[in-house]
Amino acid sequence: MKKLLFLFLLPILTYSQTSHNISSGNFYYYPSVLSINIGDTVTWINDGGYHNVNFDINTITGSSFNNPEAFISSPTSGPVLYTHVFNTPGNYDYDCSVGSHAVMGMIGTIIVNNVSFTNEITSEKKLIKIINTVGRETSHTENQLLLYIYSNGTIEKKMTID
Repeated sequence: MKKLLFLFLLPILTYSQTSHNISSGNFYYYPSVLSINIGDTVTWINDGGYHNVNFDINTITGSSFNNPEAFISSPTSGPVLYTHVFNTPGNYDYDCSVGSHAVMGMIGTIIVNNVSFTNEITSEKKLIKIINTVGRETSHTENQLLLYIYSNGTIEKKMTID
């Protein structure tokens, strides 16, 4: 019989526009999934190496990410990779288009919520995607920590043990 090991809901609590930092290094963005609100600013901090942030064409597949807006930063080894203010709600997937960094796991997702303040989790939620702890989209897998991302901005951490 399957047992749910734990479930953790993260409600989105924001009172004003907020700045968020994402650490970027050799083959990672941390956090790899970030939920923010319209008007929030995200800055990618370079922990070391030569990287960029690519919200345009998926480096792995060669297809468009189909994000609400597309942009790409110039590769740099400087301390700040890029800063962006998100003014359009939706789900944004991105990667590092330098070399084989995306294939090695340097991918991420930003969820931009359509509200500037919420303290309730609505019952109207649809599963958008399931990702593993390295940020790769997956299907339900037993004995592995997974993040279930929903349309209302909530994220559930789940692990099913068989």
